[in-house]
Amino acid sequence: MDVKRWLEGVQPRPATATFIAEALSRKAGVKFSLEDVGMGGVITPATLELGLEYTAAAPKVGSQLLGLTRRDLAEDPLAVEATVVPSAWTQPLLTWLLSRPEPLPAGNGIQVNVGDSDIRAVRMTTQLFMKLDFQFGGGHARAALAQYYVRDVSPLLEGKFTEAVGRELFSAAAEVAQLLGWTAYDLGRHGLAQRYMIQALRLAQAAGDRMLGGRLLGNMSHQANYLGSFQQSIQLARAAQEGSKGIASSTTMASFLAMEARAHAGNGDDRACSYAFREAEKIFDSRNIGDDPEWISYFDEAELAGEGAHCFRDLRKPLIAQEFAGHCLELTDPFYARTLSFIRLVQAATYVHQSEPCQAVALATEAIEIAGSLKSKRYLRYVSDLCTDLAEYRETHDVGRFLEMVATKYPAL
Repeated sequence: MDVKRWLEGVQPRPATATFIAEALSRKAGVKFSLEDVGMGGVITPATLELGLEYTAAAPKVGSQLLGLTRRDLAEDPLAVEATVVPSAWTQPLLTWLLSRPEPLPAGNGIQVNVGDSDIRAVRMTTQLFMKLDFQFGGGHARAALAQYYVRDVSPLLEGKFTEAVGRELFSAAAEVAQLLGWTAYDLGRHGLAQRYMIQALRLAQAAGDRMLGGRLLGNMSHQANYLGSFQQSIQLARAAQEGSKGIASSTTMASFLAMEARAHAGNGDDRACSYAFREAEKIFDSRNIGDDPEWISYFDEAELAGEGAHCFRDLRKPLIAQEFAGHCLELTDPFYARTLSFIRLVQAATYVHQSEPCQAVALATEAIEIAGSLKSKRYLRYVSDLCTDLAEYRETHDVGRFLEMVATKYPAL
């Protein structure tokens, strides 16, 4: 009965699949992998860890990403609940930082001929998914994004293309993988996000896209800071800066410096944070939007102000944080619901830090209204952190009502 189900495409448990591959290997005298026996979709701890490898063979990255996305789509607990391995950031950081231009062999696949129009389609589709992420959170349309990689992007990587087209293709595919990683991070799937980001960085390196590689290191820095790995966050942000000097646009470099400032703030280093943030402001003021890639278009004056608000909130400098938060709220397009919710909650925290809990509650209530049905674990953490800050004021009428409302609306908290 089990064999019949497997032949019909039902995947066995990881341990069973491994036993089958081992038994067939002993019988044939040849080492068979899970992919060789048609069970590559089965996830095991060993196959999941391939996502942490920064492979020397660039063409292998596409298949490793395909494995991740399939497991992501299957909601396999080993993938969804994978943990972050902090030490796994080190090799990609150093390898990317010290890398030199590498030859990218032309594709010789037979399934599809890849041209410029295919790459434009990938980039435009990625931008559409990116807008959905900003407006509705990383949990919205993630399955569609993963399916898009599996069905539309992965076959292109196996297709036929010239070296020049191949570099653009790898860069475009890296953008898709970056967004898969970012949305996984926003949804709280941190181990999966780390693996997507590492593979995306390898694609960017193969493409020779140093600016996009810097962005991926900046994203890794953002995640490391969120998880409390402040020193690694600083290193990742600095690697983004050093590895793209003379190449990154001013806007992009300002975003890398802002990530470093955020990490210093999380680490409680006021002086280093202020220095990095001033440098970010200085470089941002000299920017020419015409130099920017499309994917950095979100990083405008409002976004930089928002980074400042986070920095000075973490440093417990509420008045300065409020100034940045107010500037951000004035300039942010209402389209960016997640950003507006974040900044309202940052602003609320600064009022708690000044012992004004009722004002904090008023702002937090606005943030929750703006968020609506936002699917973002990061947003929920902002709410949770604020509730923790407000706990000492729970006997205050307004605070008590707010805490009750949050408990009703977000029972998981």
